[in-house]
Amino acid sequence: MIPGRLLAVIFMAGLLLAAGMQNRYDATVNYFGDRATFVSLPSGKALKTLSFGYSNLAADLLFIWSIQFYSATYLTNRFDFLERVYDTITDISPQYKEPYIIGSLIMVYEARDIPMALRLLDKGSRHNPDEWFFDQDAGYYCFKFLKDYPKAEFYYQRAAAKPGAPAFVKRWKAHLVYLNDDPGAAYRMWLEIYENAGDAMEKAAAFNHLYQIKSEIDTGLLEEKIARFRENFRRWPSSLVELIKARLVSALPSDFSGNDYIYDPEKGTVTAARIFRWKRR
Repeated sequence: MIPGRLLAVIFMAGLLLAAGMQNRYDATVNYFGDRATFVSLPSGKALKTLSFGYSNLAADLLFIWSIQFYSATYLTNRFDFLERVYDTITDISPQYKEPYIIGSLIMVYEARDIPMALRLLDKGSRHNPDEWFFDQDAGYYCFKFLKDYPKAEFYYQRAAAKPGAPAFVKRWKAHLVYLNDDPGAAYRMWLEIYENAGDAMEKAAAFNHLYQIKSEIDTGLLEEKIARFRENFRRWPSSLVELIKARLVSALPSDFSGNDYIYDPEKGTVTAARIFRWKRR
């Protein structure tokens, strides 16, 4: 039988030998140099079963690991596993909200894969039907990165219908309807926001949009009538009042502030006093 003191000495010698070998190995490896890696995860269903009732804890641990993993920028192929990692976490705990948000941020701003982020946010919206921010984030990504205004409008429409959606979501929805070239619908939506504004800032934002939309509708109509006047009389009208005299309009519209539009008789153009450039794309 080996005496306890000798056993302790042997154990310490073994530790020192192992430490020395590890130190020599570490000196030959650049742990933070660019390199590829491989990640293999069981399915979320399997991990949920293996958690023995602690699925939230398992999802939380995997989520913490994922943040550390995707902070390791020297792993050159880490995005190859991105969708699988966050699908697994959200399969384990579908109501765990943070992985949807953080995962989609990584997909958008690091992996530059907007469709992947939309798939994850759609999943979050399905499993958390009363939460508005999944659809809001998806709408913003469609607007900002894809320039897909109809799709962005769809997401903001869905977000605005959720309970507790803040007022700015409805404002974004109305703005996207405007950008999607439906001024009549956008005007009605902004008018509702204007009439029910909760503060001066919201009312001012609605006023600006109503001013711009009404100006676009009115000046478009007036320029159409001016063009018809020129066809009939071979000249531009000297003033907009001539459109009434020629029975092309029954009355002249005014802007949302109640002021007349500005007419240039040399060019036959009509403008509003204020112009907003929201449709520059």
